[in-house]
Amino acid sequence: MSELINNTELRINDLYAFIKGIALQGKGAGAKLIKTYETAIEQAQAYDVVVVIDRLMQDDIELEKLKSGVNRSLNMLYKSLVSKKIPDYSTKSFFGMLQSENNVLNERLIELRAPIKAFNAKGAGNAQIENALQKIEKAVDALGEFNLHYIKKENILFPHIEKHLPEYRCLPMMWSYHDDIRNYQKEIIQLIQKKPSDLKRLNRLLGDLFFTMYAIRFREEYILFPVVFDLIPEAELNGMMEQAFDVGFAFITTPDRSVIKQKEVASESVEWQDVLHEEALAGKLLDFGTGLMTIEQAVMLLNHLPVDVTLVNEKDEVRYFSTPGHRIFPRSKAIIGRLVENCHPPSSVHIVKQLVDDFRSGRKEKESFWIQMGEKFILIQYFALRDEQGIYRGTLEVSQDVTEIRKLKGEKRLME
Repeated sequence: MSELINNTELRINDLYAFIKGIALQGKGAGAKLIKTYETAIEQAQAYDVVVVIDRLMQDDIELEKLKSGVNRSLNMLYKSLVSKKIPDYSTKSFFGMLQSENNVLNERLIELRAPIKAFNAKGAGNAQIENALQKIEKAVDALGEFNLHYIKKENILFPHIEKHLPEYRCLPMMWSYHDDIRNYQKEIIQLIQKKPSDLKRLNRLLGDLFFTMYAIRFREEYILFPVVFDLIPEAELNGMMEQAFDVGFAFITTPDRSVIKQKEVASESVEWQDVLHEEALAGKLLDFGTGLMTIEQAVMLLNHLPVDVTLVNEKDEVRYFSTPGHRIFPRSKAIIGRLVENCHPPSSVHIVKQLVDDFRSGRKEKESFWIQMGEKFILIQYFALRDEQGIYRGTLEVSQDVTEIRKLKGEKRLME
């Protein structure tokens, strides 16, 4: 057994040196590194990759440079990884659902090849090129539905992996690839709509989109999923599937809810010892200082506010989010108890951490951001929460669609 452990550790150390070398030394060093670590490359397993990426994410390496190195390295590990047996994902509904979405994605990407080939055809006329571009725009826009797949991973799957797998730091990198895909899709559509289209840039972006979507599918099914498949308990998987219905499904028919064997009773990450559930408080009046409400009224009030509300405690753990009719940013119960920095893509984690540090230290009391999301103009505000003694107790995030508010002019009085 000790020999097996030693061999595994040696292989992981070699793969770590190999991938880090590819990332830092560039393409010219590839042949030498492959020769040096040939045995580890030929014997690479899914868990090895997860551990190595976890270590590399803790090194002081620029993320984009590391991602480029990982892309090149995994191409060299492909043969070894696909030779390993992967789980039967259909035996667990949550993983089976994600695999089904991936299968349809593969079909959609194959269908997209024809119009790409058409507008690149030698001697293609303007009419042929324009017709092909219209088909590409429509197909890439339809691929946007697959964002539901990535949202389920980021908001449902990732929190459970963080809880059960100490080497979870590959997840922020995967989230970063999700964002790359979103950006590629957006820019492709913008390029096609802008006349004349930059066909050279368009070809490059389409190549990036294809490579990244195929790569993420491969890394899910041959690296990440095999490692976590047996780590997450059945009860949690059932709760995860329940939450998937709230997010929605990409490209596939909505599954029958009978695939859920039982509902998750409570979030496993909640560590409070004396939790009173809504049923225990039913019908009782709660004193809020400025008035009395039942728990039912309080829940309705929070969920009917025209804003998304998220509460983070003084330990930087997400403790609550409201559920208005249409949330601006997706949330799932799996994030309860999750560190707030893990609830954001890598590109914005440093901003979140700095903001919370500023609130905790008292340097700031509030901060506002505003972004354009399609036709919607979103205002995002953060407020430091302090008790009567001024001690920091957490952060409140409030997000609001202010598109219509910005259009208001003149007056409309209550009695009119």
